[in-house]
Amino acid sequence: MIAYNIQEIIDILNAENISKGNENAFIRTVETDSRYISNPEESLFFALDGVHTSGHLFIPELVEKGIRVFVTHQSVQNIPGVWILKVKDTLQSLQSFAAHHRQHFKIPVIAITGSNGKTITKEWLSQILSSQYVVCRNPKSYNSQLGVALSVLDLNSSHQLGIFEAGISQNDEMSKLENIISPEFGIFTNIGDAHDSGFINRFQKIKEKKILFSNCRKYIYCGDYADLHEILKGDDASLSWGVGSRNDVHLQLHKQENSYLPQVTFTWENKEIKFNLPFQDQASIENVMHCIFMSLIMGLSESLIQSQINKLHGLRLRLEQKEGLQDCVLINDSYSLDLKSLALACRFLDQQNKNLKRSLVISDFANREHDSNLLTELARLIEQFHIQRVVAIGDRILQLRNFLNPKIQFHHFNTTESLIEQSSSIGFNKECILIKGARQFKLEKFFQSFSLSSHDTILEVDLQAILHNVSIYKSMVNPTTKIMAVVKASAYGSGQYEIARFLEHKGIDFLAVAYPDEGILLRQKGIQSRIMVMNTAHSDFEELLEYKLEPEIFSFKQLERLITVGAQNPVEIHLKIESGMNRLGFDQSELSSLIQSLNLNSHIHVASIFSHLSGSDRAEFDDFTKQQFNIFQQAFDLITENIGYKPLAHILNSGGISRHPEMQLDMVRLGIGLYGIDSDPVISSKLEIVHTLKTRIAQIKEANPEQTVSYNRSGTLSRNSRIAVLSMGYADGLPRIAGENKFKVFLQGLKVPLIGVVCMDMCMIDITDIDGIYEGAEVEIFGKNNAIQDLAMICDTIPYEILCGISTRVRRVFVE
Repeated sequence: MIAYNIQEIIDILNAENISKGNENAFIRTVETDSRYISNPEESLFFALDGVHTSGHLFIPELVEKGIRVFVTHQSVQNIPGVWILKVKDTLQSLQSFAAHHRQHFKIPVIAITGSNGKTITKEWLSQILSSQYVVCRNPKSYNSQLGVALSVLDLNSSHQLGIFEAGISQNDEMSKLENIISPEFGIFTNIGDAHDSGFINRFQKIKEKKILFSNCRKYIYCGDYADLHEILKGDDASLSWGVGSRNDVHLQLHKQENSYLPQVTFTWENKEIKFNLPFQDQASIENVMHCIFMSLIMGLSESLIQSQINKLHGLRLRLEQKEGLQDCVLINDSYSLDLKSLALACRFLDQQNKNLKRSLVISDFANREHDSNLLTELARLIEQFHIQRVVAIGDRILQLRNFLNPKIQFHHFNTTESLIEQSSSIGFNKECILIKGARQFKLEKFFQSFSLSSHDTILEVDLQAILHNVSIYKSMVNPTTKIMAVVKASAYGSGQYEIARFLEHKGIDFLAVAYPDEGILLRQKGIQSRIMVMNTAHSDFEELLEYKLEPEIFSFKQLERLITVGAQNPVEIHLKIESGMNRLGFDQSELSSLIQSLNLNSHIHVASIFSHLSGSDRAEFDDFTKQQFNIFQQAFDLITENIGYKPLAHILNSGGISRHPEMQLDMVRLGIGLYGIDSDPVISSKLEIVHTLKTRIAQIKEANPEQTVSYNRSGTLSRNSRIAVLSMGYADGLPRIAGENKFKVFLQGLKVPLIGVVCMDMCMIDITDIDGIYEGAEVEIFGKNNAIQDLAMICDTIPYEILCGISTRVRRVFVE
């Protein structure tokens, strides 16, 4: 970022001085997250308000870390030697600062908006145009009111082009982002139902998004979206493309010669041109066509565009985590490399197991001079995030060795292939390995080669979707109401400890597991949050207390054993009250004896008292739910009146949070709702899908009507058919009955039925009506395109059982 002096900042923000510091200070970095401060002496901290806290409360802590310039709209006391600049609105001031910064750069800037495909289009376009330009873009999906401002502030004198995506969720938001980005060119990806609830209707949403292109020379869109075309077609700056004849550019799609992949032809500047596309699903075709047209507008040749889009096939755009060899954890973020995205990946690394040594596998930076500025900043990041081993790939990154602390182990290889061949010589063992590289080095090959499992079937877990779902439920309760995240059964099949680690880092109040061994594993993985263990009937309390786990106590036998084991050491417990579920808990008749026992053993401290509702998600049981709540309230009041203090109270689970907010008490327990599943259709529509179960086609076979498919000749054919064999069976967690009931999987944009019963390791689908399917193609069993609820319904079960039944041999890949 350009260096700004204090007076410039005061003038830009129209700020009032509450406190003054060094008048000769210069600012080169903007920070908003108090946990990650990289360059405090030259940082400007914007103290933003969050849902549950305010940034100005962290000012004293940040002063200790070395920051000397703050912006806030809150009242803050004078701190000698520190600049505190008061503004009317901190976020608006940050946006104004970003808009001012943008005006220093007379370079072309492309803005991207739409309902879907913004991030992938931005990343693909950046990959293509980086062959001709030094590109500045949003890291990840930083497309919000805050994210766009922070992204634009990354512009510096080396950049020749900006590509920024912008997302909105309600009316009157886009004008602020247009002012910050100030684009010359634009892409409107598409229009769909995302964030429909924030607008009166679809047309209002289109008009609001269109504001981003108010001052553009040219912007493009797919005119095959009727609603979109209706509003944009009359704009002189717009250019529509699509298969429909009404478009400015009319596409014709054919199959490539000797290939299942499509070829597109169209007329551009009075010349017919064609491109071979590396995708055949509709979404990818749409995204890559936006990239092609914008690349043509930016002056790239047809041959260069073709060579660049050929490299997009298989390009993963999300950070992934999974288990590696030698008890290692692998974090793959190898699709791009710049300092900003590296810093974000390091933050993710910082969330992981604190007990593991940290290592970084990194390549040369593409299209960037490896000067002392870059290498110094890179070495500072490595030091900041306590990385103990660096594996460098490429010729230019070798210089990094001279900038590192001598205590950091350094290894160098010229190519990714040589790294793979000689990886055993490095001695990786019990390490968390972050893999970050430029595309041409294809470091994903090392990620694949060093992975513990190579099974074609994976369960993809979207961590950002979990965070979104937590925020949805938090919005339904009071700011002071605590959240207990239920991560039993390996977080409903998601992973043994990764979800718990992620939630701990995001500030969840409590974790809950079913059995002691689950809690012990979390402790062994370095998780420090408070953990309630719900079933401790015959548990070893000594071991429980050794690991600082907090047992649920639901019977006198348990309590007596705990009193004996605990001696006089303080012990935190959680009392379970029987209110009508008739599962576990103290009955009303036992409360007097319970109170007497607690009072005689003051070292036993009750952290919380709770119960479990039997039918909180069902309207027909509302009267019974109220009856349970009243029973619990009476028990809670009786206990607290007699033990002399007031523990936390909680009774609501995921299903009850939205339907019975009056029962939220001090804390709510969030379980299946974390993962995007709620029986209330209104709430469900607001949640994001967390799990995607995917596999691949192992083989394609031809079969005739006289033949049958699978065991017991269960799959019958009425015509000549093409059958695809998938690398997934009931041993992986796909119920055998799913085949008999013809459950449909998602393949290339279509729903395709299973045929025959599911086998132990494989299942079969009928692909007769779909062209262009190939061995190795990815198939979604359930996920964002195929609801898990449909699989549960067809198998006469519930989504919980499906998730918990996914085998441990299925790789869990955590994406962010």
